[in-house]
Amino acid sequence: MRLGELLVKEGLVTPEGIEEALEAQVVHGGRLGTNLVELGLLSEQDLAKSLGQLHNTAFASGELVPDPKALGLVSSNHADDKEYLPMRVDATRLSVAVVNPHDFETLDKIAFKTGKRVVPVVIPEFRMNQMLRRYCKAFRQLRAIDMNAIRVRPAPGSPELAKADERPPDLMSEEEFQSVYAQALRGGADYEGDLGGAEEVITGVEVVEPAPVVPVAPVTQRPVAPQVPAQPPRPVVPPQPFPMTPPPVTMVPPAQPQRPAAPVAVAPPPAVQQPPEPPPTPLTFAEAQAELARSSDREDVARTVLRFALGKWKRNLLLSVQGSLVTGWHGMGAGVREAAVRRIGVALREQSTFRLVRDTRSHFIGPVKRDAAMGVFYKLLGGGFPTTAVILPLLVRGKVVHLLYVDNGPDQLTPPDVGELLILSQSVGRSYEAMMRRRKSA
Repeated sequence: MRLGELLVKEGLVTPEGIEEALEAQVVHGGRLGTNLVELGLLSEQDLAKSLGQLHNTAFASGELVPDPKALGLVSSNHADDKEYLPMRVDATRLSVAVVNPHDFETLDKIAFKTGKRVVPVVIPEFRMNQMLRRYCKAFRQLRAIDMNAIRVRPAPGSPELAKADERPPDLMSEEEFQSVYAQALRGGADYEGDLGGAEEVITGVEVVEPAPVVPVAPVTQRPVAPQVPAQPPRPVVPPQPFPMTPPPVTMVPPAQPQRPAAPVAVAPPPAVQQPPEPPPTPLTFAEAQAELARSSDREDVARTVLRFALGKWKRNLLLSVQGSLVTGWHGMGAGVREAAVRRIGVALREQSTFRLVRDTRSHFIGPVKRDAAMGVFYKLLGGGFPTTAVILPLLVRGKVVHLLYVDNGPDQLTPPDVGELLILSQSVGRSYEAMMRRRKSA
């Protein structure tokens, strides 16, 4: 069973809500659960519980604080690459927050490295991204959910819904936005409690394997895993949250998928130095049209649009628009770094140039309003303010989902050659609609 089917079966989300989240997933990426929470259609607690039920494993939600001793057992780069984070450790066991609890290869490698029995605890994708930013200095694209820009939807026909329709969207002040933006870059709000008492944060039934723990041999030896007799299947116990102060209790383990026998420990081969990727080459208008026609995902769309823009301008950036927030997605050109692009976050305030483009759904050519937020934007973009810039909205079904920003560098004029770009933007919308139809049919 898939997550969407489970949520509909449990009555947590309507089929129409699943369709809306699938459309948002095509445009903004991320997993289905992330988009459901971001759209205000599902709570994080219900998402985590459903993930635990779907994977038949422990689950957790909310602000999670890992034990520094557990973090010190693994490489932060490996945790970032494989999307996991050690949370708790004792004499024999290591609890690890994961997005995919069935990545047995990664879990086995952690067990071999630490000499502990690894217990996976599934958490929502967006929460994992926040924790990796905070504790592993990882680069992840900012989303509306990271900036507390989640809109909780009132029930249909309620007075709250009518009031929400009457008033314009709330606008953050510059100070409020900068505070939230700084927290999002760090991976969440500052934690001032006692790390030692954070065990209560992780909820769910821990998965206990029936096989005995096999001691890990020293690195200088080549241990051979003993043959463990096959175990009869255990009854499945659905995941349940722990009480906040759980007493000592013997828990019945849920059934686990059969895992292959532990492989013989072999030292990994030396890392092969990968050659650097060649710089992207510009596309002609005809080539870009053809590429968009066969795009299979949003990453294809981004590469095609930016490679076309690269042939005309020096700095090119694709931004995502979610509610009252603009975040960085991809960039190409002189001085543009992907890691810095993913840290871009700009609020759509009353006098913002970006807000003008979103509200009018029309392209902008001219000098960008100089304020503190745009100063940070250009610093991350790799330079100062240009004399003029071009900003083009990309629409899907009449809604602005991306902004294409181009200029020729600091203190330079930007040629307003947007004719072909306007035609290309219509092809972007058609590509997204085709992807949405394929996603729904699947």
